[in-house]
Amino acid sequence: MDKKPKQLKAEKRVAFETLVREYEKPLLRYAVRLLRDQDAAQDVVQNTFLRFLSGWKEAWVPSPQLSSWLYRVAHNCAVDYIRKESRRRALHEKQSKEIPVTVDPNRGEAFRISDEAVQAADALGTLSERDQQLVILKIYEEKSYKEISTIAGLTITNVGYILHHAMKKLAVELTRLKETPNDGPTS
Repeated sequence: MDKKPKQLKAEKRVAFETLVREYEKPLLRYAVRLLRDQDAAQDVVQNTFLRFLSGWKEAWVPSPQLSSWLYRVAHNCAVDYIRKESRRRALHEKQSKEIPVTVDPNRGEAFRISDEAVQAADALGTLSERDQQLVILKIYEEKSYKEISTIAGLTITNVGYILHHAMKKLAVELTRLKETPNDGPTS
């Protein structure tokens, strides 16, 4: 006996809600790290799920393949967003200069870890877009080289090579940032 259309639709809705619960937070975390913009990251994740929904034809099972596919779609949506933003930014820069963001240097000892996190983010920002994405996937998202290769569309060997050199660049930049004298008061 076949299931009724309403029952199938309800089952599909429940399955999709389960998928969103399973993958929304990790995809959002990944997108925020790539874009450094919570709102844009939410849009990217929403688009990822919409793309999944539009191409969904059969039952899905949480698996490394599904996870890699979702990360790959989120990655592509984030890259598209970055490209659009860079074009928009170029137009705005013709009309005005960006105002630098200032941070109070006298924030106190409680912000020491945050300062180190800022240094790490600054060091990460010196890498190329591709290197940043691979480092984020490996370090923050704890993806394997195989998963990263699927997400980024690279060979496993290439992922290893790029990450090796990106980590060396990060180490050099972090050392430089730590050695740079701070203009704030010393403790």
